Amino acid sequence: MAKTRLTSWNVGDISSPVKCTKILQALRRHSTTLACLQETCLTAAEHTKLKKSWVGEVYYSAASHKKGGVAVLVAKTFPGKISLMHSDLHGRYLLLQVRLHDFEFYLFNVYAPNVYDHSFLHQLISTCSPYIQSPLALVGDLNMVADPSVDRSGTHPASVQEGQGIFLSCLIH
Repeated sequence: MAKTRLTSWNVGDISSPVKCTKILQALRRHSTTLACLQETCLTAAEHTKLKKSWVGEVYYSAASHKKGGVAVLVAKTFPGKISLMHSDLHGRYLLLQVRLHDFEFYLFNVYAPNVYDHSFLHQLISTCSPYIQSPLALVGDLNMVADPSVDRSGTHPASVQEGQGIFLSCLIH
């Protein structure tokens, strides 16, 4: 049985053809089977252009203002089946159902705003809560840390820490 390799990467804008090509080559070199990308900064039409070379399918949520954007690239060699469950309109998250051999799980690729956004957090929780009893792989850039005391980027406002606590407690229960 071939290995399935999942990679999550905040690519920080791949609208440049040179950067996009380098990222696709790096993913191929690492034998990535499922690539979860955040901050793609691509339109819907540009996301479809990612389907080349080793990429067999592309699932995406494009941002309307070319900020944000998430995508899941599926290798042509992926031995499973994927179904799109939910995609938001702002390029912030994508929820897929993945069936791999006899195992089924949900893949939730997220690119959270850089600042605390209470409504986004609640939308995220309400989207993933129906699937929380099933195996769920939450990947992406949540722009938060589990423990602010070990984060080297500096202090976080109380509202950010409160949001982190709400989100993490929902995932644990």
